[in-house]
Amino acid sequence: MKKTLIIVALLTIAFSANAQWFNFSNNMKRFEIGFTVGQAGSTTEYAGLGIGANLVAFGVQVDFLHKGPEHQYDNHIESKLYNDNVAWIVNGGYQIPVLSWLKVVPMAGYCQTNEGITDASTINFNHGEYTTTFYHDYDVTPGTRQHHFNFGCGIALQPLPWMSINAAYTKYAIYGGLSLNLFGFSN
Repeated sequence: MKKTLIIVALLTIAFSANAQWFNFSNNMKRFEIGFTVGQAGSTTEYAGLGIGANLVAFGVQVDFLHKGPEHQYDNHIESKLYNDNVAWIVNGGYQIPVLSWLKVVPMAGYCQTNEGITDASTINFNHGEYTTTFYHDYDVTPGTRQHHFNFGCGIALQPLPWMSINAAYTKYAIYGGLSLNLFGFSN
């Protein structure tokens, strides 16, 4: 009974606010860039916390999430070999505007996992203009790379014209993030 009352109340608010359902022209006002955090490689033995980015252009959404190897950026030099693993995903979808502030995003994509060895006795560096990054060699163990078709659904809440809160649940990832609408700053 409680759930029914909540649904009725939300529908009443939506209709009383002159909400326009499925107004696809709302997507034309959005160009977003943001970050994502969540579990990459869900439902595999390589699942773990990953970080990534997302891009939304006129309703088309692309997400990326990467995890591991865990010891590659450790700053200690030791004569040790670590058993590490990697999981990453990339998904694409289209934001279906249910309401002006709520969008549902069916998604499909790709997931790759592998395991390998991080050699802590090696040290490499990338020297940029302002930073230097040190890292150890990571070699994929032959035969461990797995490729997966990924699919699922996400939601995007847009409480402000210049910000979105995103969440997604797919077969091989669970993640969420924030993004900024660059067109929202121009208004």
